Amino acid sequence: MPLLSRAQAEEQLRHVSQQFAQWRQSRSTPRGRIPKALWAQAVPLTQVLPCAKVAKQLGLTPHALKRRRQEAGTVPVPLPSSRPPQFVEVTTAWRVPTAEVEVQRLDGARLQITYHESSPVLVPLLQTFLETP
Repeated sequence: MPLLSRAQAEEQLRHVSQQFAQWRQSRSTPRGRIPKALWAQAVPLTQVLPCAKVAKQLGLTPHALKRRRQEAGTVPVPLPSSRPPQFVEVTTAWRVPTAEVEVQRLDGARLQITYHESSPVLVPLLQTFLETP
């Protein structure tokens, strides 16, 4: 499974959670083994989302999910350094701006955008910035 964005992983987690619920309702014994196909969908989510969150949503123990992750040879993606990125200014030829946006996340990171187009497409850029921890 290719590395997902956090929003995509959250959506995938909801989908996998529904599959786990369906499996639990249709299994013949109350303590049946979880099918490999369900594990194969659950384990990669721990590369993007916290293992404890995935385990809780799927009704698993974090220990079992971590063990499966190790067996699969997947390791969680390291979190980005807590050091904020250096200031980067991108300049272009002077034009009158049509939109100026400044956003600050709870962790203090700021994004300032000056747009020179008549209809800026800011939503995907802002979502990516705000979803990044």
